[in-house]
Amino acid sequence: MALALVTSVIAAMAGVGGGFLYVPLLTLVFGLGPADAVGTSLVVIVVTTLAASLSYLKQGRVFFRSALCLIIPGVAGAMIGAFATAFLPGALIGFMFAVIVGFLSIKLLFPSFPFIRPIECGPSCDESCHDCFSVTAHHRIFYLQYLVWGLASGLASGLIGIGGGVINVPALVTAGMPLHFATATSTLVVLCTSVTGGGIHAVLGHVNLLYASLFSGGAVLGGYLGARYLAPRAPEGILRTFIGLLFALVALAMGISSVM
Repeated sequence: MALALVTSVIAAMAGVGGGFLYVPLLTLVFGLGPADAVGTSLVVIVVTTLAASLSYLKQGRVFFRSALCLIIPGVAGAMIGAFATAFLPGALIGFMFAVIVGFLSIKLLFPSFPFIRPIECGPSCDESCHDCFSVTAHHRIFYLQYLVWGLASGLASGLIGIGGGVINVPALVTAGMPLHFATATSTLVVLCTSVTGGGIHAVLGHVNLLYASLFSGGAVLGGYLGARYLAPRAPEGILRTFIGLLFALVALAMGISSVM
């Protein structure tokens, strides 16, 4: 439970469900198979993001139209990804996890790296958000960008159990949304995609109820603390660097494990 508490605090601050840490912990430390780790991770992420989302909603940092534009393709992608795990070997799932998280760490550490590029064409609209700290942020939504990256984050969620936030946050930041608002918006999206993916994995028998219960207990408190007290006060540059380095370490550990 202590591990879940620390992990969910980090996840809430980053706006990612926590699967980038839950999956390695469940496979490398507790010995679960990759598919079971993915399913169990998504169930815990539902609890983590529910607690964090409530805090972010109170802070007024969620861009609701942006969230909806990511949720619709994200849910579809989560369904496809979750069903795909029934046919893919565990080593391949672990390797894909390492590759995706590794590239995302590079993007966070080096924002100019062209891994996630803005798609600034087609229909668009403007959206504004005013939070409880008297900060007003403005953002332009390009629907095609949200369709592409929402689908990609949903696929990653269902396939490798990372919730999708590790794609949502860089995509939103690349599109021009301030990082603190991006983490809040991403958390709500991750909640929806994780409910979808976790439900399908439960039907497939890929959820370990014991570990899901133990991790969820710490996740409730950790998700609240991270979103309520730590994320709003963390300097944006330091937060980005910390998350990027953490992603890199996790990707390296999972990559080594998948080829051994």
